[in-house]
Amino acid sequence: MKLLGRVVLAIFVLAAIFIAFAYMRASSARDVDRAYHAAIPKTVILHSISFSAGGDIPSAYTCKGEGVSPELSWEGAPDKAQSYVLIATDWDGPTPRLRLGNFTHWILYNIPQDVHEIKSAVTPAELTQRKIEIGINSSDAAAYVPPCPPLGKHRYLFRLYALDVPHIHPASHGRDAVMDAMTGHVLAYGEIEGFFGG
Repeated sequence: MKLLGRVVLAIFVLAAIFIAFAYMRASSARDVDRAYHAAIPKTVILHSISFSAGGDIPSAYTCKGEGVSPELSWEGAPDKAQSYVLIATDWDGPTPRLRLGNFTHWILYNIPQDVHEIKSAVTPAELTQRKIEIGINSSDAAAYVPPCPPLGKHRYLFRLYALDVPHIHPASHGRDAVMDAMTGHVLAYGEIEGFFGG
């Protein structure tokens, strides 16, 4: 029994260490993200007819419904903008009360200069036809992955970046590589947030 107790205690200690490490890492990532965006003009206006800014995201755009992508449109980009990047992120995983990591739901990059809207339920074929690159989300797929939070109501942040180059060439298709590739080329950005979960 004593041995079993020690094993259980060791498991709890290791779990606590893991959670503390994950929390610190997630907190650091949020700090880096805030600093990154604090240095960029927030002058692009991002809209959606699929959900209200700061409101709940309807089930059609989540795992509780069809799981299609929402409509997004923008205005106010700088005249020198030559392309756009769109990234949707959930920073509340697994729960807003214990934020241990972020989850990237959608990445679109090399969006052409003359495109100012991504329609709802857009397909990969339609994006490719418009010469828009689809990045890899946190589910390791080149697609929109709908919100499906395990615990609590999560905040989903959609950000649109205006770049001074027509194309970027990230080392891979993931969020970090895309963010690295556009560093130094972002003229301005805009964001809209929605919530889902309970």
